[in-house]
Amino acid sequence: MEIDPKQMTMGFVGTGTITEAVVTGLGKTAFRDTPIVLSPRSAGVAARLAAANRNVSIAVGNQDVLDRSDLVFLAVRPQIAEEVIRSLRFRPGHHVISFVAATPMDQLLAWIDQSVRLSLAIPLPFVADLQGATAIYPPDEVSTPSFRRSERRSRLKTSRSSNFSRWRAA
Repeated sequence: MEIDPKQMTMGFVGTGTITEAVVTGLGKTAFRDTPIVLSPRSAGVAARLAAANRNVSIAVGNQDVLDRSDLVFLAVRPQIAEEVIRSLRFRPGHHVISFVAATPMDQLLAWIDQSVRLSLAIPLPFVADLQGATAIYPPDEVSTPSFRRSERRSRLKTSRSSNFSRWRAA
């Protein structure tokens, strides 16, 4: 089942280089009109993205991102991931895509502590130009279209997220 980008709101917790690249790339696709909510953490990046994209707004905080979003991207550094994620109140039905490096799914799910759908993804800065591949595990009807900016994406078909985590950490 494909998702309709006009029927959802995307939210990004963390506004660094990867979020900037992903949001820039999304602006060049069918998601260009999809509402996107950014955390205010890196004010310069958030302001730049909001100024460049009429569909992008800046939340008052990380919880506001979750409260306003259907699809939540976790784009924080591994060193602060547990603290940031545990401080948030996810709701059942949230779809979460984590960019957090070297953090296994079972650990993320324990920190989230809610019944959510979780995928792991590894976007790199060149996604801003719709280039390269983004590895996604597990691929599904929400995470896959979010990265269909280019047909060059990697869909990992293993049932073991630990394999993905080892690969990510390399």
